[in-house]
Amino acid sequence: MNAVSILMAKLAGIRKAVIALMNENVSRSRSSGDVLTRGNYPPELAQHHFTQAANLLENLKQALPELYRDFQSIKIEPEAAMAALDPNKEIPHNFSRAQAERLIRDVDQIFEIRANSELAQPKAEPVRRVFVTHGRSNDWRAIQAYIEKDVGLATIELAQEANLGRTIIEKLIDNAARCDSAVIVMTGDDVANEVEARVRENVMHEIGFFQGRYGRSFVVLLHEEGVNIPTNLSGVAYVPFPKGNIEAGFHVVQRELKAIYGL
Repeated sequence: MNAVSILMAKLAGIRKAVIALMNENVSRSRSSGDVLTRGNYPPELAQHHFTQAANLLENLKQALPELYRDFQSIKIEPEAAMAALDPNKEIPHNFSRAQAERLIRDVDQIFEIRANSELAQPKAEPVRRVFVTHGRSNDWRAIQAYIEKDVGLATIELAQEANLGRTIIEKLIDNAARCDSAVIVMTGDDVANEVEARVRENVMHEIGFFQGRYGRSFVVLLHEEGVNIPTNLSGVAYVPFPKGNIEAGFHVVQRELKAIYGL
């Protein structure tokens, strides 16, 4: 968490505390209307909230002068006088309800300025890196080279990345964060009932993983003809290619990746 985020979090905490003070500890003063009473929140605590909010605002002015330089400082002196039980004693002062409400509005405005400034920031550029995943077949090597040389996009292939003591799933998650799309090669590496070619289980898992992480429109499926397509993928568009000729699907892969990245 950066310094500005910490300042904002502290302001949010003060706002919550002041609202609780207002809701639970307000009484009618004969001399000056609604004031925050001693109750469970003594005047010293109210003073602390106002002083802390004022200090946090000054820190924000230093951290983000372009946003808060002209923001009016928070007044930390109490405005209301509480009626004394003994008329011969000095009347103590406390923060009025109106003053507390102004503090809350000031904090809300601080948050709104920050939120609007973030909305105005240009969107981050896409990572523009493709995760290439596959089964046992070496067809993926050709598609990786094509994506990098002909389409002009960087790629990641899991076995080519350092392990760094991680489990397979940890390595997959970490490297998936470095990409924003995936090309998955579905080849018939397993056989069911001695006749039916199927993709490996890890490939099926990764199809679901990447579709969930990036969205289906950012996952390109290259499907070897004759390989069984599981029912949970029925209706999902894919790029077909004849066994041993993955190059036949290159032009469609290029079209899909150009659409994803606006190339």
